[in-house]
Amino acid sequence: MSVLLVDGDNLLTIGFFGLKNYFYKGEHIGGIYHFMNTLRKSFEYYKLDKIVVFWDGEDGAATRKRMYHRYKENRRERVRSDNEKQSYGRQRKRVQQYLEELYVRQGEFEFCETDDCIAYYSQNSLENTIIYSSDGDLTQLVSNTTKVYNPSHRKLYDQNDMIIYDHEEIHIQNVKIVKIICGDRSDNIAGIKNMGIKKFITLFPEVKERPLTVNDIIEKSNKLFEEDKNNATVKNLLTGVTKYGVFGEEFFTLNESIVSLDQPFLTDEARETITALIHEELDPEGRSYKNTMKMMMEDGIFTVLPKSDDAWINFLNPFLRLTRKEKNKRVIKFKNNEFE
Repeated sequence: MSVLLVDGDNLLTIGFFGLKNYFYKGEHIGGIYHFMNTLRKSFEYYKLDKIVVFWDGEDGAATRKRMYHRYKENRRERVRSDNEKQSYGRQRKRVQQYLEELYVRQGEFEFCETDDCIAYYSQNSLENTIIYSSDGDLTQLVSNTTKVYNPSHRKLYDQNDMIIYDHEEIHIQNVKIVKIICGDRSDNIAGIKNMGIKKFITLFPEVKERPLTVNDIIEKSNKLFEEDKNNATVKNLLTGVTKYGVFGEEFFTLNESIVSLDQPFLTDEARETITALIHEELDPEGRSYKNTMKMMMEDGIFTVLPKSDDAWINFLNPFLRLTRKEKNKRVIKFKNNEFE
């Protein structure tokens, strides 16, 4: 079994801003078209059995903000004007309606971020998994059964790959440790004072060779300090000095808990629902191919398809194959008397 886990808001945002000239009857449809087209292409290319989309829930960052009040406080909304917010919200809701009709599984939970949902799914599933997102935090999930496709890089990463991070090449499984030590500007996480990626690589060249842990960094830092007690950067690291003050060992504990997805921050409801998305079959009631066709007509999706008689069926065929796969799972369970 192979599954695609999609960072919904990330993918929708790419299409929303990338296809600015896609309009129908005065309404922007670039986000909708790009989202659906990406899913259909991915289904075919990776020979998928299942697609699951996760969305950022309301107050998704609440747990991390309670731990670290500066978390994401520097974020400026990409969708800023009232018109943009209205258009983005409309397309987001519409995409979710399409997914329901087309047997694409999805989840959105209050107080939960997409990263944590994807992490929990990949950690608890036995399926071969591909994660679709340009969010660098998700690269820490690569394993022998999980790969990450970054649309910004146009590359599918596995656990042995190198990746460009902040203009420097490092082992993909070290994105997490770099963010813990150097901080993360995008999420407003403070790192060690005067410790940028270049300095980090100079002190710890192993970051290019193999996965490193916090203990690895502390152990080597102690050796470096013994060799040169005047090395201010190493001293800052060992004492947890950031631009906000001296935090000691708490620096490592706090940053690792914020950055790491080893123990996802999820509500009980989210965990139960994601577990169901992994194991349970979809209820076919209310889902209809005709509903999909009707929505595509209403949204003007046909206006951006190739001008050919079979353009509609070519666009929908991957979703029809996905639908058959999902229905077959239910039939097999029914035959095996697994339904109550």
